[in-house]
Amino acid sequence: RIDLRPQEHILKSNFDNFPKGGEFRGVFSDLMGDGIFNSDSESWKKQRKMANALVHYKCFRGFAARTTEEVVRRRLLTLLASLARSGSSFDLQDVLVRFTSDSTCTAVFGESMNALSEGLPTVPFTKAMDDVMESIMYRYALPKGWWHLLRRLNLGKERQLANAMAVINEFVSQQLRKKKMMKACSKSMDLLAAYASVSDDEGFLRDTAISFLAAGRDSSGAALSWFFWLLSRNPDVKKKILEEQRVILAETQRDCFEIEDLNKMVDLHASIFETLRLYPVVPIGQKGVVKEDVLPSGTVVKPGTIILYNVYAMGRMEWIWGKDCHEFTPERWLDDQGKLRHENSGFRFLAFNGGPRTCVGKDVALVQMKYAAAQILSNFEIEVVGGHRVCPKPSIIMTINNGLIVKAKEKPKRCM
Repeated sequence: RIDLRPQEHILKSNFDNFPKGGEFRGVFSDLMGDGIFNSDSESWKKQRKMANALVHYKCFRGFAARTTEEVVRRRLLTLLASLARSGSSFDLQDVLVRFTSDSTCTAVFGESMNALSEGLPTVPFTKAMDDVMESIMYRYALPKGWWHLLRRLNLGKERQLANAMAVINEFVSQQLRKKKMMKACSKSMDLLAAYASVSDDEGFLRDTAISFLAAGRDSSGAALSWFFWLLSRNPDVKKKILEEQRVILAETQRDCFEIEDLNKMVDLHASIFETLRLYPVVPIGQKGVVKEDVLPSGTVVKPGTIILYNVYAMGRMEWIWGKDCHEFTPERWLDDQGKLRHENSGFRFLAFNGGPRTCVGKDVALVQMKYAAAQILSNFEIEVVGGHRVCPKPSIIMTINNGLIVKAKEKPKRCM
C-alpha cells in the first residue's frame, strides 16, 4: 500500500506546525527578504492571499498569456531561426532560460530585459542571479557559523553573493523608480503595477518582485531543457505530440495554433508532467518544526528539527509509480479515454509543492512552458549533439550541468 500520509500531514493537514523555518529563511534572506517564498505565518498568509487574487484575475492571466505569446513568436523563434541558419551548435538550456527570463521580467515589470538578443550577450541581472544561486548552494554545504563568518569578512562565495545582490537590487530599484514616475498614467497589468497599486512600501515591492523573478526565471527554463532532452531519447513521444498538433490545426483550419489550443494538447501536457516527475525543478523541499508532533509513520519530530523531503527521489520510487518508475512514460498521466488524470492525488507528485503552498504561479508557468515547447517543436528539428554527458547540476534548481548542446534545423513549413 502506498502511504503518503506523512507528506500530506506536513504539507497540508498540520500545515501551521511545519513552516519554512528560520534556517531556510536565513539562507535565502539576502535574495528574497520577507517575500512570499521566504515568509511564514501571518506575513505569508497575507501575501498568499494577494498573490492568489492576482494570478486568478482574468486581466492579469490574459496579460501573462499575451506576454508569453509575444516573447515566443517575436524573440525566441527569431533567435532560434538565426541559430539554425548559422549551422552551429548552441546551448539550448541557455536560450530557454533567457526566454523565461524575458517572459518573467515582462510579466513582473512590464518590460523585457532583452536576454534573447542576437549574439546572446551577457545580461548583468541573469549573471548576478546565477552567482546568487551558486552562493546559496554553498551556504547549504557549509556549517552555518562558517558562512556567517565569511559573510562578515566579505570573503569567498559570500563576497560573490554581495556583489551579485548589488546588481540585482539596482536593477529592481530602477524598475521601482520607473513605476513611481508612471504610476499616475500607467494602465499596465504587470505584477509590480498591481502590487504598487495597493502598497508604497519599497521593501515589500522589492522582495515581491525578486521573489517572483527568481521563482520564474530558472524553473521553467530548466524544465523545458529536460523536456527536450527526454524527447530526443524518446522519438515516439515526440511523434505523438506532433501528430496531436497536426490534428488540432486540421480541426481549427488554421496554419498556426493559438494559446487557447494548449488545452487540447493532452500529450504535450502529459509529457511536461512526466518530465517534472523525473526532473523536478526544486529537487528537495525543506520544512521546520514549531511544536513536537508525531507523523502518521510514527516518527516523533521535535521543535527546531529540519525536515527534508526528496522530490527527485519520490519521482523514482517503484512503490509510488510502479516498475517503470525510471522510464519516461507520459501515458501514466492519461486515463483509458486519453484524458488527463488528476496529477496530485495522494501527494505523490510534488513538483509544484502541495497543500496551501502549492505553487501560486503553476497555471501561468504551464502556459509558458507548453506554448514555448509546442512552438519550438512545430517550427524546428532539435538534435542533441553527442559527446557531452547530460546530468543534473548540484544546485537549488535542477538544471543540466554544462547545458544542453544542440543543433537546430528549420522545418520547411514554419508557423510563427
